[in-house]
Amino acid sequence: MSIESYNKAKEIIEANEELVDDFGEMSESLISKAQEELGVKFPDEYKRFLSDFGALTFGSIEIYGVFKEDFENSGVPDAVWATLNERKLVNMPQYLVVIYNTGMGELFCLNFKDLNNNHEPKITSYFAGFDESAQKHEVLYESFGDFILDIVKDEVL
Repeated sequence: MSIESYNKAKEIIEANEELVDDFGEMSESLISKAQEELGVKFPDEYKRFLSDFGALTFGSIEIYGVFKEDFENSGVPDAVWATLNERKLVNMPQYLVVIYNTGMGELFCLNFKDLNNNHEPKITSYFAGFDESAQKHEVLYESFGDFILDIVKDEVL
């Protein structure tokens, strides 16, 4: 279950505080504003991540979140800014929200068109600069909780 995965990831993060650089807790009103700006409703475990960390650098990884009200004039690792930027620059579909950049041209996105059994978005790939007809939107994780658990476990191993 994704919330259980998120909770395990949070334990790992908290146990390795020397690797953590976060933006601190985000208010429900800022999270709501982000959802409204993007036209989506975030899954529970992603909202919990935003409430706990805002956005997170953990060792060498950056997990995109919400940490600033001025989305247009923000930057990495702001999920709203990154998503709006990709939508504008390469016409990324409205149903995708960027949460992670591999640094190799691949973005990991919450995919609100591809839902898991709990009706939450799966994490799929998106390659910036490629036409939508060439995108496969490969499912990488069934949920945000599974994604964050896997990525933080890899970082501490």
